[in-house]
Amino acid sequence: MDDFDVESLLERVRKVLRKEFSSKELLMQNARHGMIGGWIISKSFDGLSGMERQRKVWRLFEKYLVERDRLRIVGFHTFTLYEKRMAFDNYYDDFEMPARRKPSPRKKTSTVRRARDGARKK
Repeated sequence: MDDFDVESLLERVRKVLRKEFSSKELLMQNARHGMIGGWIISKSFDGLSGMERQRKVWRLFEKYLVERDRLRIVGFHTFTLYEKRMAFDNYYDDFEMPARRKPSPRKKTSTVRRARDGARKK
């Protein structure tokens, strides 16, 4: 691909995405070699499948960006607010069903320590 200004491409893509999403829902970056990508975290994805989310994003690109710009987009990850919290905020216990979640009575120790302590008891 020929030389061009990646920052201007980022700005054009950001302007297109702002037609549907707020600035705080967008995280974009230079993905190297003149390509860009990013993340969109939006409540508007609630209830949509991954395919429906991608269609929503790419319809914007198809409507408002020239093909040359679209070819430089690696992709955008799409998350609901809940998914973002699960993926990035380390609240993985929320995926468990409340009825199944039981506190562990045993103190957690590393496998190495348990193996070493077990060897001492023999």
